[in-house]
Amino acid sequence: MKVKKVKLIKNGCLQVAYIDNEGNDVTLKGANPAHQDLKDAMNRLVPFLCELTEQKEAEKFDWDNPWSELNGELVRRMNVNGVTLSGADTFETCVLAGSRTLVVTNKVLSLNTPPITLDEDAEDYKHLPELNEAVDAVIEEAKMYVRDHKYSVEQSALDFEGTDDPFGNDGEAGESAPLKDAS
Repeated sequence: MKVKKVKLIKNGCLQVAYIDNEGNDVTLKGANPAHQDLKDAMNRLVPFLCELTEQKEAEKFDWDNPWSELNGELVRRMNVNGVTLSGADTFETCVLAGSRTLVVTNKVLSLNTPPITLDEDAEDYKHLPELNEAVDAVIEEAKMYVRDHKYSVEQSALDFEGTDDPFGNDGEAGESAPLKDAS
């Protein structure tokens, strides 16, 4: 399976475009919410979106300590919701799609990075190894969503009102077992 596009859609589900093992172009629009691991992998792309789109926070971002509280505060109004890969395997390019919520108006500004070649010999982006690793993590999570059905599990409500309550006797107090003397 060769993943071409991964996108978080509005209902929290995932849309994945890929080429299957038989060469078919397939687009899967999932009906199940994406797993938290996939969302976390997307969040790890936020600093790259910030830097590649030349956002003001990129100048203050500490790449030596990427998961610091200060960095988290810098990029908290930004998110990545899509990764698109194109080109041949040796000259594969990547575009990150995301957004930033504006401070004053609270409106959402869509952001797309320029295409960046993921080949370290062809691209001079200084954080390319880290970007490659982060993109690979998103792609692997997307593959698990498609192949292994790795979704977010939502807790359903339990109904204790009916007579099938495993912890009670239809509201009647039952006899308790006598306590044994520990001596």
